[in-house]
Amino acid sequence: MNALEDQLERLKRQEALLQFPFFSNDDAWRLGTMLVEAAKERKVTPAFEITINGYVVFRYGFSGTNLHNERWLRRKRNTVQTTHMSSLRAGVELQLKGEDIERDWYLPAAEFACLGGGFPLILKGTGVVGCVCCSGLPHETDHQIVADTIARFLNVSIPDGRCAL
Repeated sequence: MNALEDQLERLKRQEALLQFPFFSNDDAWRLGTMLVEAAKERKVTPAFEITINGYVVFRYGFSGTNLHNERWLRRKRNTVQTTHMSSLRAGVELQLKGEDIERDWYLPAAEFACLGGGFPLILKGTGVVGCVCCSGLPHETDHQIVADTIARFLNVSIPDGRCAL
């Protein structure tokens, strides 16, 4: 198995593990504030967004974030909402198949981002009902801060640690 195939399997396991029994607007507030605290602990300053059924229920941007970050949040959100997988996993799947987002998936690159930072908000037994996004760090770090914080929120551990290369 090559590195991309290994990464894809880790991302799939991560999505299978990081599922919620339920998720409310109050949960979005709690998870969002945990994301902000995680960023402070790591001394990084990204922007975060949580949506439920297409509606933004939490958004926070540290000083220094701007409209550029908001546009990346939107592109990552669009990818998760359309593919029902993390934006990082979408990028890995494209690479493995040698496909192009516009040519093969018929999605405009200006509106979709197949890079780390968008993670599906998955309800057990229901499926994807929203997403959690991060913008402002290297894309794999965007992904990892979200995954790590969801794991902490759910009180689960990711068996193989980092899911990004």
